[in-house]
Amino acid sequence: MTPSIDIHEDGHVHTRLCNHAVGEMEDYVEQAVQRGLTTLVFLEHLETDIRYPQPSWLNDEDFAVYFREGERLKQQYRGVIDIRLGAETGFNPAAIPIIRRRLADYPFERVGVSCHFYRHGDVHLNLLSNRRQSLDKFAAIGADTVITAYFNALTEAVATLDCDVLCHLDAVLRHLPGICFNDGHKRQIEQLLDSMQAKNVALEINTSGFDYRGTPFPADWIVAAALRRGISLRAGSDAHQPSEVGRHFDRLPAYLAGIKSLSTSGATK
Repeated sequence: MTPSIDIHEDGHVHTRLCNHAVGEMEDYVEQAVQRGLTTLVFLEHLETDIRYPQPSWLNDEDFAVYFREGERLKQQYRGVIDIRLGAETGFNPAAIPIIRRRLADYPFERVGVSCHFYRHGDVHLNLLSNRRQSLDKFAAIGADTVITAYFNALTEAVATLDCDVLCHLDAVLRHLPGICFNDGHKRQIEQLLDSMQAKNVALEINTSGFDYRGTPFPADWIVAAALRRGISLRAGSDAHQPSEVGRHFDRLPAYLAGIKSLSTSGATK
């Protein structure tokens, strides 16, 4: 039997409020309705104490707009599509108490966890940036060092935060050529999945990966390892413009059917 995933729910979309996407919230809802989705989850960026020159997240004023407009849309589209308001919580190991407080202050209906930034001296570097300057800095620091810190951060995030889903697990340094995970990184991923299993945290199948590398985030062997642990899967487009809502969801059943043999054999890459 093909692993279960709901391809009529997009659990991860962003809007102009995050400062690096386009489109109003209603634009995303309309696109979801047109695509025949039954549920749309806004998972807007929440970052805490990040020192980065171009904010790519919402501030408190933005979240006020977010919830006000989200509640309006819930009423307007009641009976048409289920709309949920969540957060993609960027993990900062130096700000755990503040992150917890902020999550408690907002009525989030889903909390995703991710890690977008790496502390380097007195500033942060964007782990998912395609800017040449950022990539050169990461190359100078050493990809293995950065990746090790990334997986340590995700494991700590799952252990210390109340969260529902882990987003784009292996997207770290996705724009740095020649990236691969060594045996130590693979052990970290196994430990991370163990933590997710223990806390009943779902794994996101992020279909933006089809556009970046031809397969979703995370890699098939990671999904297989998650399935062996009974970890549930959530589909997320990581849309940053309305046209990307539900992107490539039609490819997921066949993709996951191909992973079934990996999950039963225990194979890794």
